[in-house]
Amino acid sequence: MVHLLRRFQQPLLIMITILVIISFVAFYNSARFMDRGSGDHVGSIYGMPVTVSQAQKIVRRFEVAEELRLNDLLQGLAITRNNAKDNFLWNTLVLWHESGVLGIEPTEDDIVSAIKDMPVFQTRGAYDSNVYNNYVLDALSRRGMSGGDLEDIIRDDLRVKKIRALLESTAPPSEAELREAFDGMYQKVDVSVIRLKIDDFLAAVKVTDDDVKKLYEERKKALNTDEARKVKYVAFILPTTDKPLAGPARAEALQNLQKAAEDFTIAMTEKDAKFDAIAAKAGVKVQEAPAYSRANPPAEFKEIPAVAAAAFTLSKIQPDSDALSTDRGYYVLQLEDIIPGRPLTFEEAKVDLADKLKHQRAQDAMNLKAAEIRDKIAAEVKAGKSFADAAQAASGGKPEAFPPFSAEDMQMGKFDEKPDAAAIMHAVASVDVGETSMLIPTGKGGVLIHLDQREPIDEVKFKAEKSGMVAEVGQIRATVLFQEWMKLRRAAAQLKTGPRG
Repeated sequence: MVHLLRRFQQPLLIMITILVIISFVAFYNSARFMDRGSGDHVGSIYGMPVTVSQAQKIVRRFEVAEELRLNDLLQGLAITRNNAKDNFLWNTLVLWHESGVLGIEPTEDDIVSAIKDMPVFQTRGAYDSNVYNNYVLDALSRRGMSGGDLEDIIRDDLRVKKIRALLESTAPPSEAELREAFDGMYQKVDVSVIRLKIDDFLAAVKVTDDDVKKLYEERKKALNTDEARKVKYVAFILPTTDKPLAGPARAEALQNLQKAAEDFTIAMTEKDAKFDAIAAKAGVKVQEAPAYSRANPPAEFKEIPAVAAAAFTLSKIQPDSDALSTDRGYYVLQLEDIIPGRPLTFEEAKVDLADKLKHQRAQDAMNLKAAEIRDKIAAEVKAGKSFADAAQAASGGKPEAFPPFSAEDMQMGKFDEKPDAAAIMHAVASVDVGETSMLIPTGKGGVLIHLDQREPIDEVKFKAEKSGMVAEVGQIRATVLFQEWMKLRRAAAQLKTGPRG
């Protein structure tokens, strides 16, 4: 198949040639990569094994999808933030299988149109081939990927969209669902706010040395310095030169480094593999980083925090990292030692403990005051007073009237300049009309929110918006249906995770 990029850049023949070369290199190495069977498996699906290298390639697609904000693809396959990459890996394989069963295969024209329509590849609302080329040559080549890989990611995004559309068409939203969605988005609410400031309560708190010593004795078993990790590592990175590589030369060099790094990680899965011996065979120097905590990475990892953080995902059972991608290449770590935290002395802990004790006592006092205010308001309102009069009597101050707002206003950030707007606007969802909320924490203390009323719905606006909301509500429903469909199809995929036995 002729590479789709040729259809994007007809006037840029030189750039086409460069990208085709890069794509050929990527294809050649990817084919070798996918055919390897020497590495451990991460599991199997549909009775077929999935190798480490195959899994790593799909996980890199997840990173690109996140970068490009392909939300349909991410919502459909990653589903949640927890275990997102793991879900994306297995759900991608399910998607490929089920798309084949359903006969859903995006055309080349579909992929071309989708890429041209992506805002990230546009300048002033029009597709810009230079922006696209720069992304391929920079962001993709750094990951050992090519324009062809991007097309495959877009192909998967379109597969998700087509299956979602198929599911959505089976059950259009009802009138009741449309009204509920309209109310939730556009109905305005009126609220009153009572503010409590933590500083007012901190000023009244007294903490003695004896208080702090007592707290230290209670907590000293849990008061430790941070755990530290010691690792050794190999670096498959571009050399530092006066004239750094650029363009296709850089892309090819990174591709070679990626292959070498992943060859190294696969070799480390062999029985009795020795880090130093494999490094010597690969012609790379083994280096050691000084022991460090999460909060204080060593100088060699200061500019690559993801590599520093990777040490804390390793264990004595699984001491070896995957190939860790950076702008200049790849790192592979091996855990040498876990240095547990040591107990803090009283002198080391006392300042922090005193501050925590003071804030805890102030918070407790503020919570008690808030509960007292709520009880007094409830009693006064029951006796016939208005909320405004009851709140002033209970709190000693006039409640603040927050501007009427809807969920749409909240999404648009209409009142972001008002103090604690986000906390106030989010909390209303759990408050009934005429009710005063529990204390809602804010940066400077807390607020009590009273829901005064929900304003009448604008029926004229509902009729005007209803037809447009059919697609929006349908999209929400389609997302839920797709995820349920994916759950059922994944359950039927004979999925088994874990290394080969």
